[in-house]
Amino acid sequence: MNLWQIAWRNLMRRKLRTLLTIMSVMIGVSSTLGVIASVDSAKKTLPLYLKAAFGKADYSIFGTEAYFPEEVHQEVRKLDNAVSVAVLKQNAKLHLEQEGITAIQKRVDLIGYSQLDTALTDFKVIKGSLTTGGAIITDRTANVWKTDVGDTISLETDNGIRQIQVSAIVKYTVELMGPSSWTMARYHPWSVAIPLSDVQEWFGLSGKIESVQIKPLHESEAEAVRQRVDALVKRYDHIFMQPVIIDFDSQFKDADTFFIALYIAGFLGIALSAFVIFNSLYVSIEERKKEFAAMKTIGYTTGQLQAFVLCEVLLMSVIGTAGGLVIGYGLAFLLKTLIFMLFSVHDEGSIVLTKAVIVSTLAGILVPIAASLYPIRKAGKVSVIEVLKENPAKKAALKKWQGMIGVILILSGFFIKHLLLILPLLIGVALVFPYLFQMFVVILKPVYRLFGFSGEVASRNLNRNLGRTSMTSVILCLGIAMMVLMSSLNSAFIQTYERVIYSSYGGNLDVMFHHIEKSDLEQLKNTEGVADAQTYSLHAAIWNLQGQKRKLPVYGVGADWIDRFPLFTVSGQKHSKLIRNLGEDELILDKIAYEIWGGKIGESISLDTLQGARPFKVVAVVETMKNSGYGAFMREDRFRDSFGLKYERNALVLKDANTTPLQLRENIFDQFGVRIEEMFGPEDWVSVIGAIYTGSFGVINFLIVLSTIISGIGITNTLLMNIMERVRELGMMRAVGVTRGQLIRIVMLEGLGIGLAATTIGYVFGILLIYMTSAFFEIHSLTYQFGVSGTIMLIIGSFGILISLISSFVPASRAAKTRLSEALRYE
Repeated sequence: MNLWQIAWRNLMRRKLRTLLTIMSVMIGVSSTLGVIASVDSAKKTLPLYLKAAFGKADYSIFGTEAYFPEEVHQEVRKLDNAVSVAVLKQNAKLHLEQEGITAIQKRVDLIGYSQLDTALTDFKVIKGSLTTGGAIITDRTANVWKTDVGDTISLETDNGIRQIQVSAIVKYTVELMGPSSWTMARYHPWSVAIPLSDVQEWFGLSGKIESVQIKPLHESEAEAVRQRVDALVKRYDHIFMQPVIIDFDSQFKDADTFFIALYIAGFLGIALSAFVIFNSLYVSIEERKKEFAAMKTIGYTTGQLQAFVLCEVLLMSVIGTAGGLVIGYGLAFLLKTLIFMLFSVHDEGSIVLTKAVIVSTLAGILVPIAASLYPIRKAGKVSVIEVLKENPAKKAALKKWQGMIGVILILSGFFIKHLLLILPLLIGVALVFPYLFQMFVVILKPVYRLFGFSGEVASRNLNRNLGRTSMTSVILCLGIAMMVLMSSLNSAFIQTYERVIYSSYGGNLDVMFHHIEKSDLEQLKNTEGVADAQTYSLHAAIWNLQGQKRKLPVYGVGADWIDRFPLFTVSGQKHSKLIRNLGEDELILDKIAYEIWGGKIGESISLDTLQGARPFKVVAVVETMKNSGYGAFMREDRFRDSFGLKYERNALVLKDANTTPLQLRENIFDQFGVRIEEMFGPEDWVSVIGAIYTGSFGVINFLIVLSTIISGIGITNTLLMNIMERVRELGMMRAVGVTRGQLIRIVMLEGLGIGLAATTIGYVFGILLIYMTSAFFEIHSLTYQFGVSGTIMLIIGSFGILISLISSFVPASRAAKTRLSEALRYE
């Protein structure tokens, strides 16, 4: 019989223990594969998606008024080595009589293109044609509207009802973003692309456009095209050119932190499986000491004995890794889909597996081997003489060096200002845990006495194999600590965002029009439910940052209204005083933009203006959540002089005390109708932020819960081992009248003790993690205050106790079935 057959036979002697150990490896490998593959896929796809979605054009021409003549586009079309398209957007409303569908849900953004089948639109046709002159909708919109190619849609405009046939259904795209249901249509309008000439005719804007998008045919011609476009716009005094900037850093500025948290949660599974393997092998060696001693007496060498055990480990790890790779492949697709949803990426993308498969395979093989090195060494050192003496097992003493190293690692976490502090802290917790577990069992004794005989025995049993039991408990403890941290981070960040959003949103509602007419502000103020209103200017300026071009949203702010409509928070002085004191070429930066800039107050940044690149002195730093907390503020008059914009699109609204946010929207929509492009309030932004971060931390907690299941496997394994060691004892207890129910309670109370210790100590270290990370951890430059949610703690504690009780059920049932005759024969 060869080594592998012997190893397989030995594994089959304890089938359930072997199965549970293999399952722990499978969970660890699958979570590792899933995380690495999904993160690598996201890192590869996100920049490509941004470029494809928002960077189809290299340059855009805009006007200082809402519209400019179409003749500009005719001039652009004459440029060599470039493709261009003129765009005109207007708002309409579906002419649809359907019960339960309100006017707000019928809003439609009409986007007129001078050409629909061009590289600058790049529509992916699912059905129909782009050249037949009809309307183009996405597959998502077609599904909700129940509309197909050839169907006619009716649209209400200011000039009457217009009808147009659907000529094509295309894949969902950024240009035609729309809601996924009628419910979501309350917050976002539908989008439909139609020929430019139709928009001009329907809205009485013959010969008018609002932008021109331009793309060089060849990369080598980009600079030459830019120069020709720049020369063209300088011939007009009412248009300007801007390069199309894709700012990957600001778009996904929190992605790296999220990915690090994912990695930690994913690798937690394979780390916890190492504890299970170590525990299982260690006990297996103890059980088979006599067998190893007998093998030594007939000539087996130390190396051969160690080879037997190593083969067992390799068999378990190979089987577990193979199963984990299969499960991990599906998990990778699930995690990739969730990540793309969180970052609003509408792209299937290919999944990157090579590195993930290699790393998870190596982890699935090498981590179990590393975990088994000490048990393998112990197997080879079995002494025949010691075994024959049959001395009673001595209670293992706790090693002082272990506790000292653990304390040092925990203390080191206070000096690490990065989320990676979790790693030394968790290792430190694992090292000091046996001491803490022993203390907890002492505290638990008086409580267990309340359960009578079963409690007394269970309390004593928790101390019989302290090393094994504490190692099982620490697996659950680490999972609990991570869940406490991540769940508290989720809650804390949402609360922090909510505070900043409400204090810097500028009112109860931000209404965006295509453009605001002179009479609109007064009409808005007179709308029922509106207490006050104010328009403001916004321009996405090109920011020259260390030789790189980036977009920087710049707000034109008036000192006479900023106190009533605060767009940022500032301490120590009034908003109006800060704005009034701004000089000719001075501005205020938001905290995020300030940190990206890297300069100091008093230094200057460079922005592209109508007069070319100009320096603006940074005089203050504030905090805002407008535009996700990224922008700059300057005086209204300097804004107009710098950027030349003669129209505004946004209006801030304050509601009266008796009007709800929903009533406010409905009243304003009834007043202005389809002229409104978007309405967004602070509660909407809080909801969006809450969904994003709850989703992000939900993914992380899912992986942690998956890893924590391994702790349940460890508890089951440990209790089964304890029962196997105590078969004679259990049989004798049955012989002297102990009932099956009492045996079940004994084992269940042991499992409960393991779970209680893990949960309590996990609470402590989880709270410590929250305290440590609250000193430095931030998202969108927002830190959070140290705090612990009682509800979260209750839920996590209940989960930990439930895991331990469920894991104890099978061992308890097996203990209750122990027969006296079997116990007396047991070796």
